[in-house]
Amino acid sequence: MSDLDCDLTRLDLTGCEFVRCNLAGSDFSGADLSDSSWIGCRMTGSVFRSIEAIDARFLSCEVSNTDWTRSRLNDSAFDKCKLTGANFADCRLLGISFQESILVSVFIANASFRKRTLIKLDMSEADLRGVDFRDTTFEDCSIRGASLRSCCFEGADLRSCDLGPMTLGDAASLKGALISKNQATDLLRNYGLRVL
Repeated sequence: MSDLDCDLTRLDLTGCEFVRCNLAGSDFSGADLSDSSWIGCRMTGSVFRSIEAIDARFLSCEVSNTDWTRSRLNDSAFDKCKLTGANFADCRLLGISFQESILVSVFIANASFRKRTLIKLDMSEADLRGVDFRDTTFEDCSIRGASLRSCCFEGADLRSCDLGPMTLGDAASLKGALISKNQATDLLRNYGLRVL
C-alpha cells in the first residue's frame, strides 16, 4: 500500500502485517488493529481515534502527530518508533510498551508504567501529568522539560535519566525516587545553591 490520506475507518485489520507502507494522513478511526504488525511504516498525521489495538506491534515506524484518542492499546508495543506529538488522551494503555523511541511532546497523561524498565525513551517536553512511574527503572531516558504534575516516582530509579532543569513543583514530584549525586547537585544548582 502506498496511498496517502486513505479512509480506513472501521476496517477489521486484525492479525494483518504491514511492511514499509506509506499511510501518512490516513484515518483508521474505529478500526480493529488487534494482533497486527507494522514494520517500517510511515503514518505521520494519521488518526487512530477509538481503535482496538490490543497486542499490536509497531517497529521502526514514523507515527508523529498521530491522534489515538479514546483507543484501547492494551499490551501493544512501540519499538524504535518516532511518536513526536502523538496524542494518547483517554486511552486504555494497560501493559503498553515503549522502547528506544522518541516521545517528544507526546500527550500520555495518567498512564501507568509501574515496575517497568524504560529503555532509551526521549520524553522531552511530554505531558506526563499523573503518570505512575512507581518502581520504574529509567535506562538512558530523558524527561527534560516534561510536565510531571501529580506523577508518582516512588521507588523509581532515575540515575541514568536526563532530568534537565526542573521547577520546585517538578522536583517535588520526584519524591521517593533514586537519583545520582550529580543529578542532586544539578537540581540544587538550578536554585542558586552550591554543593561542596
